[in-house]
Amino acid sequence: MFQFAMLLLVNAAGGRHVNCRDGPCAPGNDRCIGSSPTYTFHLADPTCDINDPNGPFYDPVHGVYHNFYQIHLALDRNGTGNGPDWGHWVSRDFKKWARMPVAIWNDQWYDNVAIFTGSTTIVDGKPVIMYPGKCQNDPWCGKDGFVYALAVPSNASDPLYTNWSKTGSAFGKNFTNPILSNTGDDPSTAWKTEHGEWRVIGNQACEPEGGNPIYGSMDFVQWYKVGCTSLQAGECPSLFPLPKLTPGSERYLETQGELPNYVHKAGAGPDRLQVGTWTDGRPGPEGLGTVGTWTQLPGSREVSLDIYAGYASKDFWDPVKERRILWLWGRIPSGIQAMPRELTYHAGLKQILYNPVEEIRDLRTHTISRLGSTALQPGQHVILQAAMASEVSLEFAIPSFDTNFSVTLLPSGGSFFLDVVQSANSTPSVKVGFNKNRQPLPLLPDEEKLTMSLFIDGAACEVFFQDGRLAGVVHINATESLEIEASSAAQMVQAVSYGMANIYTSPEEEWDRGLVSCPVQETWPGYSYQVEDENREAKDQPGTQTGQ
Repeated sequence: MFQFAMLLLVNAAGGRHVNCRDGPCAPGNDRCIGSSPTYTFHLADPTCDINDPNGPFYDPVHGVYHNFYQIHLALDRNGTGNGPDWGHWVSRDFKKWARMPVAIWNDQWYDNVAIFTGSTTIVDGKPVIMYPGKCQNDPWCGKDGFVYALAVPSNASDPLYTNWSKTGSAFGKNFTNPILSNTGDDPSTAWKTEHGEWRVIGNQACEPEGGNPIYGSMDFVQWYKVGCTSLQAGECPSLFPLPKLTPGSERYLETQGELPNYVHKAGAGPDRLQVGTWTDGRPGPEGLGTVGTWTQLPGSREVSLDIYAGYASKDFWDPVKERRILWLWGRIPSGIQAMPRELTYHAGLKQILYNPVEEIRDLRTHTISRLGSTALQPGQHVILQAAMASEVSLEFAIPSFDTNFSVTLLPSGGSFFLDVVQSANSTPSVKVGFNKNRQPLPLLPDEEKLTMSLFIDGAACEVFFQDGRLAGVVHINATESLEIEASSAAQMVQAVSYGMANIYTSPEEEWDRGLVSCPVQETWPGYSYQVEDENREAKDQPGTQTGQ
């Protein structure tokens, strides 16, 4: 069962400790109806459907990770806005996560229809969210109804950044929302060029060019359009420096030639990553500045971030462990956030790999079942015990002949496949997939085994083939064991399954761990929306404007 954090807040006006348990800011009281499936180590909302991850970042001042998500996807229009809004999670160690009150409500004229996917950029040591607001009946809204706006923490001393302000006073720089009009949605995380100019990629295909637009600013307050890129247009775009090399792939550098320096993510259809060379253009608005140039690395593989239900990814740089982390929306009933994945570049394959972050391994609680190296006979069925929340690692020796391996989830049904077809050049052709969907798996000439990792969590299962060369989120039913089978002569297989810990934290646990800064109280001492959740109050009172 979920142990969602009903986090403690401090009433800044009176200095009172406020326990949100049973209060208006508590999880479950966010004007949602129904309930969602139970998950153990995937982020989800207990009562609301969710989708895209938004603006993840690490706060170096307080040592806290933040991840936002779209919530209230289907609120009826009743004079106080539609949705989505931005939900909010926090973590101190990237293992345990606490659910916060809604961070950003669509409560202003420029975002009163909805708030969609945005990004967070650290500017002068402070987090600044840039988000797309959808509005209507105002010239600023433009033909597509989208504008860009900024939000900053209301209280820089609050270690959890509970409330977010839409005015510049908390930022130290005055800005007036919206900062850009007629933009489309999904602004990327900003980066700073060597000329000192901030730049952001937008998601609105330029006409007639067809590429993504780029916007610029020298102070992160006054923004302008620079021009249109040759980058493939798509939802939730991203452009970021090449991540570190995949361990073990350094030996291919001698034959690699010049390394790419950037990764571009496009999402016209499945999210895809390209590697290549990016050069920033000169600063200035359209007609003065230039957008820059992109050249995809010859011979590189453009990879899908998820071959099944994952979509709308959002990445960020983790300065603590110097890694690029990416989140995905798992498009299964009610929606989940797929496990965070670390990106690396494999020099031999010339492609990006993505694996669960190392903290996922720390969630293992115990070994459920282990299958040592076993010769699997044709037609033989081997059962491996698992659990509703479990990780399963499997390894298959690549045979010298054609064969098919299958791993079937029991009792729910549904099978993962690895189809091996030998070829004349000694590197076999392998296709992998779930049920009927098969995708080619890239292999290196000297590889001798195939690997598959399954992360089973209630109604969701994530699969990673060959250490992250392909991955996917699939919707499943209850699973307690797996059936392993091979179609040809005796094949060597080994496997192990682990139980997984719950990632959701309680107020008591967070107090012990030092994240929450006030003691737990068992009684409700009174509460003022105007202090703890100003944005919620504005939304619940039609016609009021707080400027937050």
